[in-house]
Amino acid sequence: MKKLSLGIMALALISSQHAFAKSWQDIKQSGELRIGVPGDYAPLAFHDKQGQLVGYDVDMAKSLADSLKLNVTFVATSWPTLSEDLVADKFDIAMGGVTETAGRAAQFALSSPVVKNGKIALANCQQAKKFPTLDAIDRETVKVIVNPGGTNQSFVDANIKKAQIIRTKDNVANLQGVRDQSADIMFTDLIEGDYYQSKEPGVFCVATPEILPGTGSYKVYMMAKDNQPLLEQVNQWLSGETKSTLAHQWQISE
Repeated sequence: MKKLSLGIMALALISSQHAFAKSWQDIKQSGELRIGVPGDYAPLAFHDKQGQLVGYDVDMAKSLADSLKLNVTFVATSWPTLSEDLVADKFDIAMGGVTETAGRAAQFALSSPVVKNGKIALANCQQAKKFPTLDAIDRETVKVIVNPGGTNQSFVDANIKKAQIIRTKDNVANLQGVRDQSADIMFTDLIEGDYYQSKEPGVFCVATPEILPGTGSYKVYMMAKDNQPLLEQVNQWLSGETKSTLAHQWQISE
């Protein structure tokens, strides 16, 4: 009976999380728009040297909230817990590097495309010429570093069969592994690869000359499936000029 009672309580908790997720009307009444960001994906949402959360999506979130006459609050999350945290109503919109996938589209409401993207291999510049293709990377002597919970892990799990895989805690650790050459390659998005190649020239180089086959995608914003009014507000705002203006400022190709 005790196990049954615990099971009933757990189901009730899950139900309550869905029941009390904020609707668009609730959000307006609260005066606050909560934005969930992992905060480790430059140039979309990351922490600068002073520890401040900055980036394209950070500026986009502020602009969105301003257009809706709401105050913006950023909520820390992670790639492994992003979907779970959104379901649990810890924030209203997930931003900061969310890739449109079939799984996410089935579970959540996804915005119109924000920026185009695709997977590339990022290497230390001293090694980059060795890894122009996936075949050149997927060899027993190569070390591939990857963080959990996102599309980078999905790509590695699906495509790397021979190379050594170093699984690390987050995307910051990925970058450090390539920087100090304890790893040879990290797979990431073209947006991030271009950013670090320009920020640390001579250290980071995009090794693959083209987006890897089958990885073309878009970055989007993710909301609760039943919050269509909020989705409509976001898509209406995305159709304006802010997206292009901020993309130009952050040197991001749309």
